[in-house]
Amino acid sequence: MNASNPQDQVQELRRQLKSLLDAATANERKLDRFDALERRLIAVSSMEELVNLLLVDCRDDFGLDAAELWLLDLDEELRRALPALPMVKPPRLLDGHGPLKDLFGATRSTRLIGPGADEGLLALAFAPESGIKSAALLPLIRQGLLIGSLHFGSRDPERYDSSSGTKFLDRLAAIAAIAIESMLNRERLRRAGMTDGLTGVHNRRYFDHRSLIEFSQAVRHRYPLACLFLDIDHFKAINDRHGHPTGDEVLRQVGGLIQRSLRTGDLAARYGGEEFVVLLPRTDEAGAREVAERIRQMVQDAPFVTPEGGTVSATLSVGLAMLPVEATSFGDLLAAADRAVYEAKRRGRNCTVVDESPAA
Repeated sequence: MNASNPQDQVQELRRQLKSLLDAATANERKLDRFDALERRLIAVSSMEELVNLLLVDCRDDFGLDAAELWLLDLDEELRRALPALPMVKPPRLLDGHGPLKDLFGATRSTRLIGPGADEGLLALAFAPESGIKSAALLPLIRQGLLIGSLHFGSRDPERYDSSSGTKFLDRLAAIAAIAIESMLNRERLRRAGMTDGLTGVHNRRYFDHRSLIEFSQAVRHRYPLACLFLDIDHFKAINDRHGHPTGDEVLRQVGGLIQRSLRTGDLAARYGGEEFVVLLPRTDEAGAREVAERIRQMVQDAPFVTPEGGTVSATLSVGLAMLPVEATSFGDLLAAADRAVYEAKRRGRNCTVVDESPAA
């Protein structure tokens, strides 16, 4: 600027003032967007709403090219809960702390990756095909523990500059972490009311409620409904010979094998003691027999690990029944499957029997 020319000085001052006003306006808009997002985070009522908000709405509202959410899931509680939820984009579930350590090291603070920064972090945080050139990596911390991370990415290499401040992002990360912890606690309470604490499958109370819904749907829409009763053979002998902690481990692991054998929409529950029950909507007899035999074979082949590190073996007797076309009560289907499992035990156990009595 030419100091001897007052008009040039005025023009330069006006230019600087306009630049400051534009920056202030942009910051005010950014603050408004962050404030609105924080209010929505605080008000979410479900885990799927929270995830969709962080990964879809945030991306759209802030003009991002990518958003990723990583959540630590050491006990696989999220892995069990999230697959059935209606999410446009699911989070990445981590079974260990390694990926988070790779991103944040020991600092556990927001990282801005811009031009000249470590591009290896971009490759870790986003899929290579996303074309992300700059990013903000937000650690999610609750009660001093790193529970996950939230990543915002842009194809514009200038979008995030490592020299910029992170005040807004730090606040967003803190509120997102609180919302996630709140939803996790709510999900734990919800599942506690309908889940068997030992095996992780649904409990008898939930089964009694859900089975009536499945029954009415099958009758109304005239689609097949199969019911399996699965009973662990000689379970008392396992408890007597190896102790109740080993028996509990067998129950827990059998429950896991059953769960992994089913489709979304199928229902498995611990019915009582060493007995499980499975409902297979829209499944004919051949398909139900295939499922029953797959579960029975998996249990037969599995080495069940004991608390002491040893192994024991176990087998299942399986009773299968199909809902009759003229059925008027779900209890008839349940009774038929119960008859079939007793027949399987009478035939020597470790087999699948289909109920063929007139009632079925």
